[in-house]
Amino acid sequence: MSSGPRKGWDLTQEAFDDLLAWLNPDREQAAKKYELIRERLIKILMHRGCPTAEDLADKTINQVARKVGELKTYYEGDPALYFYGVARNVFSDYFRSRPAEVPILTQVISAPPDTDADESEPEHKCLEKCLDELHPPDRELLLEYYRGEGGAKIEHHKEMARQREISLNALRILVCRLRSRFKECMRECLETEAA
Repeated sequence: MSSGPRKGWDLTQEAFDDLLAWLNPDREQAAKKYELIRERLIKILMHRGCPTAEDLADKTINQVARKVGELKTYYEGDPALYFYGVARNVFSDYFRSRPAEVPILTQVISAPPDTDADESEPEHKCLEKCLDELHPPDRELLLEYYRGEGGAKIEHHKEMARQREISLNALRILVCRLRSRFKECMRECLETEAA
């Protein structure tokens, strides 16, 4: 199992539909299985002490979705087991490459409101800049998505999707795209700050 991410690949609706079809020919049953797998991935990663369990679960799903075309031709057995194997590799890669990293967005959102951030820090300058560059509804969505922890966070996401009258997966795809744009902005900004 190769767990190396392909740069610039985002989960599309078509790729997600293919993934669901692989999980179960019945769309409703496939959606239930998908939700169960994702919740288990998050629990497994949280149990291992991962500070970004939800992000790594999504990364795992993206990697499996990217390979689902070839998986259909050779993989036999419970698809959930394949997800768990990929998650193990994603988790190992994450901690090998970033042993102490906690995404800056998660840090700022989870910080108490009275915490004074050193405005001279490049991360905070870039954070503010990149958040300002998002359209206000997108910024609010991204910030709201990362509030909370553990099971409460998962329930909060379900409520967010209900309020927006979209599926939970549509919400995740939307946030994934926003997060990709945000991370790219942060990368460029931090490179500029370092220069």
